[in-house]
Amino acid sequence: MTPSSPTGIASTMATGSDSDGTATDAPTTTDGTDSAGPSTGEPTSTTGTPAGCNTLTVDPPEVTIMIDNGVHAPAQLNAFCDGAPVTATWSADASYIASVDEKGLVEAGGQYGGQLVVEALHGNKTAQATVNVFLKVDLVPPEITEADKAILDGATMPDTAVLSYPYDGTVFPKGLSPAELMWHGSTPGDKYLVRYSGQFVDAKIYTLAEPPSRHTITKPLWVQISESSSGLPLNLDVHRLPAGQAAAFVLADDTWTIASEKLIGSVYYWANSLGRVLRINPGADAPEDFLLAGGYDGCSTCHSASANGTRLILGGDIDVSTWDLVNNVPLFSTTAVGKPVRNWAMPAISPDGTVVIENGEGNLPGPPGASPGMWDAITGVKLMGTGIDDLVLNMPAFSSDGRKIAYVDHTTLSLMALDYDAVARTASNPVKLVDPGPDVTMNGIIFPSVTPDGRYVIYHRGAYPAMLDTRNGTSDMFLASIEQPGTEIRLRAGNGDDYGFYAGDRDRHWNYEPTFAPRASGGYNWAVFTSRRTFGNKLEGGKDAVKQLWLVAIDENPQPGVDPSHPAFWLHGQDVNTLNMRGFWVHKNDDPGG
Repeated sequence: MTPSSPTGIASTMATGSDSDGTATDAPTTTDGTDSAGPSTGEPTSTTGTPAGCNTLTVDPPEVTIMIDNGVHAPAQLNAFCDGAPVTATWSADASYIASVDEKGLVEAGGQYGGQLVVEALHGNKTAQATVNVFLKVDLVPPEITEADKAILDGATMPDTAVLSYPYDGTVFPKGLSPAELMWHGSTPGDKYLVRYSGQFVDAKIYTLAEPPSRHTITKPLWVQISESSSGLPLNLDVHRLPAGQAAAFVLADDTWTIASEKLIGSVYYWANSLGRVLRINPGADAPEDFLLAGGYDGCSTCHSASANGTRLILGGDIDVSTWDLVNNVPLFSTTAVGKPVRNWAMPAISPDGTVVIENGEGNLPGPPGASPGMWDAITGVKLMGTGIDDLVLNMPAFSSDGRKIAYVDHTTLSLMALDYDAVARTASNPVKLVDPGPDVTMNGIIFPSVTPDGRYVIYHRGAYPAMLDTRNGTSDMFLASIEQPGTEIRLRAGNGDDYGFYAGDRDRHWNYEPTFAPRASGGYNWAVFTSRRTFGNKLEGGKDAVKQLWLVAIDENPQPGVDPSHPAFWLHGQDVNTLNMRGFWVHKNDDPGG
């Protein structure tokens, strides 16, 4: 795709305003100068407010600074009152992109592209100018000649090679490591152009990538690119020059979206090849075996984590039921109150980590305790007067705002929701959201999780009860509305229902156990889920050999009848040599406030 060009000087002067915010129009010309006072390109030195000054303007009203491989020149802005040059007090937003000095000279930071607004203040008048900073990067190894570059740049014909990861249309948050590009169909000695381009960035990386072909840009460069594309589309183009040929081909012509905010928190998941819950901290390149560091190497599984990141509930074989994540020590075991160690398998735990609701689904591996009511997470004492003292809930889950509990009805297997009062520790007002339905291949509503604002529930559907165990068949993710019971939508993009996977149908319908991050960011709710799909050219085995964690962005405010999900991406940091499942994205363990 062709990147957006740097924005040129606009043909309209900036509009001034009185101190009360009332806009006043400025005279304009087609060359962007004030008809009463053209820009000289030099900082002005006139002082005072000219008699009869009505309108403050900035010249030029829009300007572009080009950062060309680290080299850039500043831009001079000048203030005019009714066409006469005046001194002004200057300020700018987005100072990490560029800054302005006391004379109106704008200097780019040199790291990021983007747009900022510079404001001039003179007397009681203000005016603004737009500064566009464009980041240009070219990386060329010695193996790529100028002739190679020209051929790669000019590629237009589609390639027979195929990009297998990431997926076209993916929404990525800021703050994570760069995606590893992987493709099939290359030959030894091929040369490549990998290009990331957008409204404020154009990064061209010429490279080699021997089969199995993969390419990852450095984390610092990805930070530059993603920050320069915050909240905007980012184009990915990959061109391939086959060894010994005179023409290059377009291997990928995709578009991603970079969300405007980061995901903050840690993911807790079960590496069932190891038999322990592991943690991936923000931005980490490898998981943390925190339970082993705390002195426990036995089977710790069937877990749940509190949204604030302080408590982990375990339902495995070690004699620990509640784990203190901040201090990395055990707090309580159900054996202390005469119950089996697996009694608290896959329960709900309140966002503050103080209340547990046992899981009533007896067909789950384990099995869990299936006792009715709520329990103190530290003492194991049953709480009374909760409103559900005698109610058994299947697969319960709290919303991270502490206002809702989603669960599956123990008898009807319908998806349900309760109101929750975190102060009183009471639940009330059960509402049926979705029935299991007559389709025996999809009649299991399993592993619900609530959006941070308590408005929607995500879950997977499969054949009941087989799909209580991810080894037993296919499954896909759905979203139901709490505010409008009976409204359910299939997350086709997140599932990959219609995606042109390189592996084809091999990669469809292996999506399980979705769990929402504890807060939305950048306009999206984010869910981590288990998938048995292939992962580029790195994990290509059968479904029993591939089980990894993936993330999916879901629009924070879904439109009626429109799939709010986007293509998923692999969670960086997990070990591809283990089978990983049941992730919980919570606030960072040592910073519960996030």
